[in-house]
Amino acid sequence: MPTPVFRQVSLLPGVWPSPGLLDALRPLSERPPLHLTQWPSPDSDTGESFARTDALLAGWKDRLDAGHLSQLPALRYVGLRATSTDRVDLDYARREGITVSPIYGYGDIGTVEFVIEQLLAHARHGGQTPGELAGRRLGLIGYGPVARRVAAVAAALGMRVLFHTPTRRSTAECDARWAPLAEVLGSADCLSFHSPAYRHVVTLQDLRLIPGDAFVVVTTLGLPMAESDLHTWQSGRAGRVALDSCAAHAASDPVRRVPGIDVHDLYAARTTESVKRAETQLVENLMAALRP
Repeated sequence: MPTPVFRQVSLLPGVWPSPGLLDALRPLSERPPLHLTQWPSPDSDTGESFARTDALLAGWKDRLDAGHLSQLPALRYVGLRATSTDRVDLDYARREGITVSPIYGYGDIGTVEFVIEQLLAHARHGGQTPGELAGRRLGLIGYGPVARRVAAVAAALGMRVLFHTPTRRSTAECDARWAPLAEVLGSADCLSFHSPAYRHVVTLQDLRLIPGDAFVVVTTLGLPMAESDLHTWQSGRAGRVALDSCAAHAASDPVRRVPGIDVHDLYAARTTESVKRAETQLVENLMAALRP
């Protein structure tokens, strides 16, 4: 068991810790882990304890800008229960000597399974008679680890897969082929977005290239297009759009109510197995930071 090196390990709301994670953190800190339901005010009792934090764990919803980080003068480590660092002021962290450690891959399988589940459900129940995915064209926007797994499963089911990334790529994986954005959008029977977090990668003009009956799945952190563009585009088409809670978490009620937009009340990446993987990585990263 390691000798505690951190004085106070604190957890922000976005970590959603299990009892097992809190138990694993106790030996790593002089004080019991501080599990917060919100960012405390400095003059509260909790705020006084929080101000001693030298190791902070946060989730993808927690914003760690310079204003927040500067309230923790002892802070030297930030562990993210997330892959994206977009909500952390990395410049401030670098200047102050704060280590920032994200985690990777923990929710990939759950996200892939959600996307394939939506595609299968659409093929079986999206038309007047049940259909198959074989022979349909799948477009992928982004081609990271999740998109590559989606491509492999889709190709195994007989789909024809095109993907787009800003830089042209060649790949021998499952016959997936890079294509310009206009071709991927314009030729798709189904689309799945796997673009970077909180980044608008398509415009209204791009969206209008998508066939009117194409089925679209979005599991990105935040919408990959402006909310107003999604509203305008979807209001004039018959195809459906499936959003998980990651994609829809900041979407307004008017967008959620647009006909054909289906918001699923779940995080595609959050499964029993992914929670275990994520929390294991959080603890491993923290223990690595303890080593000289």
